[in-house]
Amino acid sequence: MGYVRKTCPICGREFIVLKKVEEKAIYCTLKCLSTSRGEMRREKVSSFVPI
Repeated sequence: MGYVRKTCPICGREFIVLKKVEEKAIYCTLKCLSTSRGEMRREKVSSFVPI
């Protein structure tokens, strides 16, 4: 089993994951995942223009 160091795009912390799942592991914690989803939702809402 090999391990890989990755950097979280939200908080910038380094974390270690198994080589098998390195493409799936993007965020270091659920908090960072939640934060990223909140930012995506805000972008979608802000691009909505009511008629």
